[in-house]
Amino acid sequence: MNIKKYYLTKSLNTRRFEKINEVKYIIITSSKYKGFSALKNRNIIEKLKYKEDKEFSCHYIIDTDGTVLNIIPEKEKALCSRIANFDDKSISIMLTLNKNGNYDELEIFSLAKLINSIKKRYNIKSENVLTEFEINSSRKPILFCDEPILLWQINNAIK
Repeated sequence: MNIKKYYLTKSLNTRRFEKINEVKYIIITSSKYKGFSALKNRNIIEKLKYKEDKEFSCHYIIDTDGTVLNIIPEKEKALCSRIANFDDKSISIMLTLNKNGNYDELEIFSLAKLINSIKKRYNIKSENVLTEFEINSSRKPILFCDEPILLWQINNAIK
């Protein structure tokens, strides 16, 4: 799995440099932009530092070709769910959408590998791999909302 580091700069809206003391969850979310690369999504998140009314970030963004961008170190809090009880204890992963609004096979394969790697590092139970939809009712990632078995399959695909 190819992971590239493109850390966000410090900002109250995206990267507060707040430490995570204990990782208990993995949160899966999705971009809302069709056809935008992981890097383009990362740059959109970076620009949120200029918007007073918007805050969001995640630890990883997976591109449709399976490349993974790490935009916040795992030891720092991301603002994925915007619910402190989860963001204070989670590693978050964003999927990108291809031009058709779907996820590509290499992207899903990288997601499975990344989930497995994080689960092993932090001893996270499979039931603590959640979608943003399960936490705050945001319909992200949309495919996982409509096909919840998909997350189970991905979560158990690679051991």
